[in-house]
This record gives sequence, C-alpha cells and structure tokens, in this order.
Amino acid sequence: MDLRHSRPFRLTLLLLTSLLVLAGVGPYFVQADFAQSALVAQLQRDSHRTLSASRTRVVLLPRPALLLQDVSLTDPDKPAVFAQAQQMRIQLSIWPLLSHGRFEVHRVEFKKPVVNIEHRPDGTYNFDDLLAQPNQVGNGLRFNLDRVIFRNADLRYRDNSLNESFRVAGLDLYMDNLGDPKTGSLYLEGELQIGTQQTPQWRGKITANAAMRYHAQERRLLVADLKTTITQRGDSSPALKLADVSITGVGNLVYGWQPLRLTGGDLHLSASGKRAEQNWNTSLDLPEIKIVGDVLSLNRLALQVDMRSPGNKLSARMQVPTLSGQQGGLLRANAARIDFNMSSPGQKIAANFASPLEIQDGTLYRLPDYVLNGSYSNSALPRGDIKLESRGHAMLDLRSETMSLSSQGQLDREQMSAALTVNDFVTPEYHFNIDVNKLDLTPYLPAVTDGAKQIDQGRDIDFAWLERARAQGQVRVNELVLKNLHIDDLSMNFAAHEGKLTLDPLAATIYEGRLQGRMEVDASAPEPQIRIQQRLSDTNINTLLTDVLDTSRFEGRGQVDLDIAAQGSSLADLRRTATGNAHLQLKQGAIRGIDVEALLRNTSKQLALLGTEVTQPADQDAKTRFTQLQASLKLKDGVARNDDLAVATGVVKLTGAGDIDLGIGVIDYQMKAVTNSRVPELAGLAGLSLPISLSGGLASPEYHVDYSALKNQWLARQKAADEKAAAEHAAQLKAQAAADAARRKNPGKPTPSPTPAPATARKH
Repeated sequence: MDLRHSRPFRLTLLLLTSLLVLAGVGPYFVQADFAQSALVAQLQRDSHRTLSASRTRVVLLPRPALLLQDVSLTDPDKPAVFAQAQQMRIQLSIWPLLSHGRFEVHRVEFKKPVVNIEHRPDGTYNFDDLLAQPNQVGNGLRFNLDRVIFRNADLRYRDNSLNESFRVAGLDLYMDNLGDPKTGSLYLEGELQIGTQQTPQWRGKITANAAMRYHAQERRLLVADLKTTITQRGDSSPALKLADVSITGVGNLVYGWQPLRLTGGDLHLSASGKRAEQNWNTSLDLPEIKIVGDVLSLNRLALQVDMRSPGNKLSARMQVPTLSGQQGGLLRANAARIDFNMSSPGQKIAANFASPLEIQDGTLYRLPDYVLNGSYSNSALPRGDIKLESRGHAMLDLRSETMSLSSQGQLDREQMSAALTVNDFVTPEYHFNIDVNKLDLTPYLPAVTDGAKQIDQGRDIDFAWLERARAQGQVRVNELVLKNLHIDDLSMNFAAHEGKLTLDPLAATIYEGRLQGRMEVDASAPEPQIRIQQRLSDTNINTLLTDVLDTSRFEGRGQVDLDIAAQGSSLADLRRTATGNAHLQLKQGAIRGIDVEALLRNTSKQLALLGTEVTQPADQDAKTRFTQLQASLKLKDGVARNDDLAVATGVVKLTGAGDIDLGIGVIDYQMKAVTNSRVPELAGLAGLSLPISLSGGLASPEYHVDYSALKNQWLARQKAADEKAAAEHAAQLKAQAAADAARRKNPGKPTPSPTPAPATARKH
C-alpha cells in the first residue's frame, strides 16, 4: 500500500509537521519570563548590574535560544547604561540542557548594540567584572561561548586617564569557534571615529582579521596572525590637517582573561599620510612584548619616522634595547639611540643622541641626560661640516605638540650653549637662545684664488625658508670670523613671522667700530625687500667701503649713518634698487689714488708748461690726507648722489658732487681743489680751483685733472690784473697831466706829486 495515499498516515504527518512548526515558531509568541528573570538575577548577583528587556522569547529550532528585545545593561550599582541592543540572541547548548537541565550559553548575537567602554585612571576597565568566573550553582546560567557576533554595532571608547575618546560605528564583529584551539577566528569591519560623537576629528575605515585561540583552562586568549588596516575617509578637522592616512598592523597578541589584559606578543605597525603639506611615513617594531602584573617590557623596540615637504626632508630612527615600567605610567630605558637628519635647500642638519629615555602615558618623551654629536652643512659653506658636541636634556610632548631642548657643549670646538622650544609641528614656532664663544667660518668658505670674486653677485639669495618660518630668539657670538673680517660682540634679537625677518636690535663691534641698529627682510612681497638702519661709530671707513661698495678710495675713522632700502633676490638686484640716505663724518684720514696737495705744489711751479688736460689712472700709493671729511649720499634706484662733499686738509680744501651707480659699479664724480693762500709755495694759485673728475669702474676709477681749466683761470686772473694795472696807470697819467696844466696856470703855487704807477704797469 502506498502510504502517500493512506489517510491515517497523512493525518499523522500533518500532526508531526504542525508540532515541529509550533515548537520552532510558537516560542516567538510566548513570553519567557522565567528565562529573563534568571538572567536578571544572575547578573545582579555576580556583577551588580541591572539587565532589562522589553520582551523575551524562546526558540527551540534549530537550537534552543532566548531572544531579548530592546535590551539594556547598566554599570555596576549605577543607572548609567553600559550597553544596549535592539535585539540579543542567546543560544544555549543542547546536551547540558537535555542531560542536566542546565542553561549553558553557547553563542551570543547582538543586533545594533551600543557599548560604552571606559579605561579608568587606575588601569581597569568598566567591563572587568563581566569576565570574572560567575558563581555557578545549581541550574544557574553558565557561559561556554563558541561564537560572538555584533551586527551594526556602535562601540564607544573613552580613556579617562588620557582624556581621549574614539568610536567604531557600523561595526560588524565575528568571533567564531572560540572553543576550538585550531579553528577560532576573528573578523571585524567598521568606521573608526576619533574625537567626540558630535564633533569627530578624524574618520577612517577599520578592518581586522586574526586566528582566535582561547584556552578555557588557562583563561588565556591568543590573537594570532593579526592583520589590521585603517584607512582615512573624508577630511579631518582643520586642527589636525590630516589626509590619506593609512595604518597597518600585523603581529601576535596574548591576552589574559581575568581581567582582560594584554600579557605579551609581538607587533609591527606602519603608517603613512599627509599633514598639511608634509608627507609622513612611520614604522614601529615591537618584536617582544612582555607584561607581568602591571610591569610592561618592550624589548628591541625600533621606530622609524620620515617626513617630506616642499622645503624640508626629515628622517629619524630610534632604537631601544629595553623599555620597561608600569602600564599607564612611566616607562624608562637606560640606553636609547636616536639618529636624526633634516635637510632643506642648501643646508643639512645631522644629529645622533645617546641618552636614557622616559615615556609617560605614551605621549610625553624625555631625554634626561643626552649626549649629542651633530653637524651642520650649508651650500654657502661648501668645504666641510660644522661639528657640534653637547650634553643636555630634551622633552617631546605629542599631546600639546611641543618640544624643548637645553644643551651646553662645543660648536666647531668652541664653547656654546643653546636653548630651543618648538610649538606646533605643522606650522612650527621656534623660540631659542644661542650663545657661541667663537665661530670661524673661514675654513668652510669657497676656496678662491687671489683677486677672484668671492661672491656671485647674480646668484639668488634663498628666502624660501621665510615663507613658513615662525621664530623668535636671541643670538650672541663673541667672535665671528669670515676670512679677514672679524665681528666681535655680535648680538641680535631674531624674529621671523609671515615671511618677514627682523633683527632688532642688531649690534656688534665691526670695522673697528661699534654697530648699532636694525635690519628687516620682507619676503612676503613679490620681490623680497630689505631695509637697513644702522649707525657705525668710530668706524674704519676703508674696510667698510671695501665690503659694501667694493671700493677702497677712503681711509679714516668716524661715523656712518645708513638708512637704505632695496628689493630683489640677489646682491646685484639689491645694489641696483638701493634707495635711501647715508652720511659720513671722518677725521684724520686720506683719499687714496691721488695726492692733490703734491699735484698743486707741482702745478704752481710749472704753470707756464701746463697742457690742456691730463688723464691718469688711480695711483694706490698716492694719498690726499685730510683732517676732516663730510659727505651725504641720497640713493635712488641704485644710484647714489652726493653734492656736499667737504674735505679739509689744512693746505687744500676739496669740494665735490657726483653719482655712484651701485647697480653697474661705475662712478662719475667732479671735485674742485682750492689752495690755502697762506702757504707761500702755493700763493700763486690763491683763488684758483683745480677741477678733478673721477670716473670709470668703482673698484679702480681713473682721475682726470683739468689743467687747462686751471691755466685758463690763471690767465684770466693775470689778464684782469693787467687790465686793472693799465687802468690805474692811465688814471695816473691823466692825473699827472692835470697837475702839469695847473702849474702852468699858477707858476708860483706848489702842486701835489702824482701817485707812482704800480710795478706791473711800470714793467709793461
């Protein structure tokens, strides 16, 4: 008989199917108050937490389970919510239930849970009590978890000791086969948010997978072959200025279960990203992590940091044999080594630190007694590196983004001391105080032959570093040497901000005199602008003009006042655009290249032999000595105009006016030499002026002495004298004739004698 056509069989099959459906579906409509009460009672007894749910259902198929709707769990003895979920499914093990009637939790699944985790200042977590071994008596609820699932979870973490928080939203977390030491696994994916929920500072996607090895007897969890990836999504807050951040972590971590704490393992982290215009790459190797009790030990730690920006490149590497201390407290290493290199266009800094290392809360780093060996190189000093050796202490605070350093030692084998503070690592602000006994840059300057140009006038000066510079401090150098130039007692207040550099005051002993004033560079304009306001007192003018104007025409000591502005990116541009005023006051000096006094003495003797004009090159051995010289210069567009030169020599007085073109380095100047009539051998030139013109290249101009003009003056004077004598003689003859006529009219009356004619008139 075909059972399919048997009415009793079909009724029996329908009945069994109905029973199975009722067994699987019916519990969804049956309130399971007994199960909820058991859970609430046990959690209250074991953890002093309150569990509540709007509804609880029982499911028998495919496995017995409890379904809780709108679940919430409070903190211990507090009404604050620790966790809540839209739905919680608690799956029970069948065999313990059938054989002993015992409720043993096998799997737990949460739908849209929200979990608030707090790390307390004492190092504990607000969930530690939930991991403790429960008080299992009778048929109470037991836990033997094999699978834990979070779907669309919201995990919120806050570190109260560091005042930091982050959130993982949309988290899907799967922990499977936890009871199997060979096949357990972990997978998670979500969105990581740093900062508060209302104003997150940074967002990124986080994924992780690993093998899970939980040993129930040892209460130990092994997360093996861990691989975590975090990639940035969207823009960060304006304060962080982060972009394209990517973090990868691989390793093996071991956790103890009561309480849940990391106890050991190994980890390698690598990160890359951009901050403002800086490109960062970082790697951290922790090959051996050990935690015993509250003592953390990190062995063979290695950190590598590289940064590139449009104007700078930085590389730092730290190696620490052993770093140990209290978790959440102070970690210390007796020996650490840090290699640091930073370069920018035209310059490079290298430094090697050896020091004990202290780390507080993972964000505060101290080098309490470092030994530093470093070097500095610059393209303007191409023949070697300037060496630095010092000792001191340093501090780096990642939270506040500050760094400070204080040291004493030797710079280029001379004593020095320095203090440096840096605030804000994106747009650094520097505060410093540097004191150097002596700095001789001569060995590092370009090697040149005698007479060769030491400075390329057309080469651009690098002002790019000023665009981002924010610095303020003081610099003192007792003695600065640049070849033959010695600058003593150099001191300046240095300020750089928004593309502007100010040295005010800028003081030094220079050119054997005292310099006092200020200097300003403005690189924020399309063309860099420079202004110099200085007074040099008791200055050796010859050295000054040699360095500033590339001429050595003058000797003497006195005062120089400068107020000059210029613009351009090279020395040639600055000389071509110089505008302002300068004033010279010199005493007891000389004008090189010509001896005006000797020239006039010789001229006085040879007036009859004078030609029309004589041009002669400057004679470096010839000098016109003076007792006083005054002159003022008005500069405009690189041309200096003077019209009030006054030179007194006691024998000769010089006046002059003319132009000096600093841009092309030429001079066009006219002087007049007038003799002192009280000098007997120059009496013949009394009242005459000798024109002298100075022209040609500024470094070696030529003098043009206009003897023709002098002769014309002399001849004109002689002609005037002759005409005067002739007139006087004619007057005398007229007077004599008048006297003779009077005698003839009055023979007996005496008449006055006529005045004798001048010698010249008599001669002619």
